Amino acid sequence: MKYFLKNIAQQGLPGTIILIVLGIAFWIPSILDSADMTMLLTTLGLMIINSILVMLVFYKGGETNLPSGFVISTYWMAMSAIPALHTCWQVHMVLLGVLLALLVLLKMDFHHEATEEVFLATLICCTVAVVPSVLYAGVLMLWGYLIVKQQMSWRVWLSSLIAIAVRVVLMGVLHYMGWLEAIWMENIPHLAWQQWAICGGVFLLATLMILLPLRRPSVGSGIFYTITTVLILAVGIAWHWKLLITL
Repeated sequence: MKYFLKNIAQQGLPGTIILIVLGIAFWIPSILDSADMTMLLTTLGLMIINSILVMLVFYKGGETNLPSGFVISTYWMAMSAIPALHTCWQVHMVLLGVLLALLVLLKMDFHHEATEEVFLATLICCTVAVVPSVLYAGVLMLWGYLIVKQQMSWRVWLSSLIAIAVRVVLMGVLHYMGWLEAIWMENIPHLAWQQWAICGGVFLLATLMILLPLRRPSVGSGIFYTITTVLILAVGIAWHWKLLITL
């Protein structure tokens, strides 16, 4: 048992399949009871893509030697278990941008200025921002990350500002011409702050569930992973049961 808990991040194919199947099972009631199938399938597609991107971020970041089934299945299960996350496509769109930007920034090194990487990462952040606060927070967090990594210079900062300008000009043209109104920030349905908080909390918990067993393989990390997995599954089941009773 101690060996299993200490090496829980090394779970084989059976463990990966079980977690993926559990995640799929939580989607079935939402699909059967959905009043807006397009929104639900969009959210499902974004969550699948993000699960793959999380796996790539951990792999490209050196946390795993190979693309890990433990990473993708844990993220998929944790995010799928909570029904409130099945309709919050806006949050998953933002997470998509964050993960893509991280993959771009992981290519930075000290042999050259990361002007191209920062331009692309900033443009991604600006593109996926669904509300102004997300846009401002995303850009500030990006600049903070560059400062911490000692990659911020005048040229790098200028490339980031150019990306912001490109986004502003593009949206200005779209507004002036009256094109693609569905993607205008003011026309995107807004979520309540509670929904953002739930999604953000589950994302952070899922990241911690993955990171601890990988960086600190121990019995304690295994126990933490097991307890949080059981709690997430229990909350998901209770939430679905409550929804079924309400219906």
